[in-house]
Amino acid sequence: MKNFFSRHSYDMVKMFLNQFAIAVFGFSLTLVFVKAENPTMRNVVGVCSVLFYLFLLYTMTWDIGYRDKVSTETGARRRNVFRGALISLCANIPNFVFACFIMLAQLFDVGFLSNVGGICSTLALFLEGMYTGLLINHVGGAALNSYWVVYFLLPIPAILTCGVAYYLGIRDFKLTAIFRQRNPETYISKGAEHPHIDDAQSKNKGNK
Repeated sequence: MKNFFSRHSYDMVKMFLNQFAIAVFGFSLTLVFVKAENPTMRNVVGVCSVLFYLFLLYTMTWDIGYRDKVSTETGARRRNVFRGALISLCANIPNFVFACFIMLAQLFDVGFLSNVGGICSTLALFLEGMYTGLLINHVGGAALNSYWVVYFLLPIPAILTCGVAYYLGIRDFKLTAIFRQRNPETYISKGAEHPHIDDAQSKNKGNK
């Protein structure tokens, strides 16, 4: 465990900083559409902010997995397909700490806990700012951000995304591979037409 933290402490901090940056961005955009009283655009911005945040996490964690691929293949490091999810889990410790205090404040009517829970709720909403546009929607007669269980659920998409990204990284598989252009040799071997290759060949013949 000590080696794990020493090796991935930078990755954890980077994940947290990425979350903070996107949270500020998402929170600011949400405020614009809240003041404009446009719930549709507020929800659209909320979804886009979350997707952008998860995309950043995916690309970052995929690189970590690919970096570990060589180490595991040479036997220098033990392979663990859950390492990406574990890194994200550690990076989300502040979110879970806030969630615990918010839960205690709502379950127990104690002055001290209520004050701490209120502070943690404000900090959590700011730190999870990319979700703000969605959290102020009402469900069951109250806004989503008023339910303590929601704060435990918010880090889950990030943890799952990092888990999948790391697994794909150590297997050297990119989701963008399905959009790659087919290998030109395939067209040549089958005698099929390939516009770019045919044009290049015709130009070369004309020059000769």
